[in-house]
Amino acid sequence: MTEKLLEAKNISKSFGKIQALDNVNFHLYKGKIHGLLGENGAGKSSLMNVLSGIYQPEKGSITFKGERQKKLNPELAAKLGIGMVHQEFRLIENFTIKDNLTLSKANIYINDFEDAYKKYSEIFSLSINHDSIISDLSVGEKQKIEIMKLIFNNNSIMLLDEPTAVLTPQETNQLKNSLETLSKEDEKTIVFITHKLKEIKEFTETIFVMKNGQMVAEDLKTESVKDKELITLMMGEISTSVVKKNNKKGSVKLEVENITLNSDIGGFNNLVDVSLNIKSGEILGVAGVSGNGQVELANIIAGIQTNFGGNVTIKGEDVSEKGVKARKKLNLSYIPENRLGVGLAPGVSILDNSVVREYFSASYGPHLSKNKMVNYLNLLIKEFSIKTGEPKAEISTLSGGNMQKLLMGRELISNPEVIIAAQPTRGLDVSAVEALHDLIVNQRNKGSAIMLISEDLDELFKLSDRLIVIYEGRIIKEFDIDDANTNNVGLAMAGVIE
Repeated sequence: MTEKLLEAKNISKSFGKIQALDNVNFHLYKGKIHGLLGENGAGKSSLMNVLSGIYQPEKGSITFKGERQKKLNPELAAKLGIGMVHQEFRLIENFTIKDNLTLSKANIYINDFEDAYKKYSEIFSLSINHDSIISDLSVGEKQKIEIMKLIFNNNSIMLLDEPTAVLTPQETNQLKNSLETLSKEDEKTIVFITHKLKEIKEFTETIFVMKNGQMVAEDLKTESVKDKELITLMMGEISTSVVKKNNKKGSVKLEVENITLNSDIGGFNNLVDVSLNIKSGEILGVAGVSGNGQVELANIIAGIQTNFGGNVTIKGEDVSEKGVKARKKLNLSYIPENRLGVGLAPGVSILDNSVVREYFSASYGPHLSKNKMVNYLNLLIKEFSIKTGEPKAEISTLSGGNMQKLLMGRELISNPEVIIAAQPTRGLDVSAVEALHDLIVNQRNKGSAIMLISEDLDELFKLSDRLIVIYEGRIIKEFDIDDANTNNVGLAMAGVIE
């Protein structure tokens, strides 16, 4: 390997009784692409926040270019060239690309912006004028601008948190080429954080693995390490399941006809003449890059979005002009993609969040019964293997996987006949994903008609019986799952019809 640009030794950080980082060692080689793996709660984000100067460790040291840093804060980290791309975009939507790339005082291309923009646009295959407004860009283009911000701010160390989550397979492959170019030609040092083993193997040169706040593996050579070894390091022995699709299909439970939605904002969030149906015992997968109308379609079916054209029929009953409560009475459940904020109420207890859907079952006259609420929560914990502490604790104290189990358990406990599940496993580790896949398949086997919206093609291929692709608010292509592959679905996601 080449020289160590940055080295962290014996880093420890706790939050109350929770030990987020326990004597963690980590280092980065100049000009290399590093992979960082670990379950949710393993400590990956905490470690990145320490390197970014956001968290101050209680113990340990950080050395940059051989010089020990006494106290690393965000300002100093930026001066050292450490920058991070978060999962949520941090762009100013009504500013131009140029504005977003040149806002920082650290900008190094202010005097020769045109030449720099041309160079990096070519590296990132970004064929769009720098005077374009951010809100007019696709999510894939926004992701490229986020990464280019680090370059224009002279960040030599680039921390990328799940950078492919919003990209098509073709865009993901192109990003791989771009990062390789940056590491080789500009000697950028890159940390690639992802829960996808396939991407870790394709993008990185060396891999670090975290578990329970500790670094359990360092400097594994990507070219020689096996997937099973990585999974075992992260969480022990995990068996991944193969989903059989020969279960009995019944009658149509959900039908959507000619759905049209005109967004006030415009862009890609409109829906145009969308029609589909799902039978009992069937999983219909919905593929598409984020922002092409998937959320709006789910909200219309669930009854949250009411101002639309077309018809929604559940179990033979037209509910187009009816609200959420009427659809729940027809045994429809909705698992939204925003688990904390839409599906679960932040700042509210685990106990209160558990009974949101079935609060009438936990009531006694006009009041809620504490005993009934606790019994209901215990039922969810038992049925769906939820790991939780004190019921009165805030919902945010749960891990991402256990939050999602609580949300899905709350929605599935009544054995719904129609399920709309949007991004049910996004950001979760392998063991949590397997557990939630089992829940979905179990409901399918019980006869539920399921719409599965996901940006993870492997998940869609694994679970779906049929697959539709939404692009700019239209169903651009439909596949039998046996005919679907990464190439033809990925092209459809980009708006290309073969």
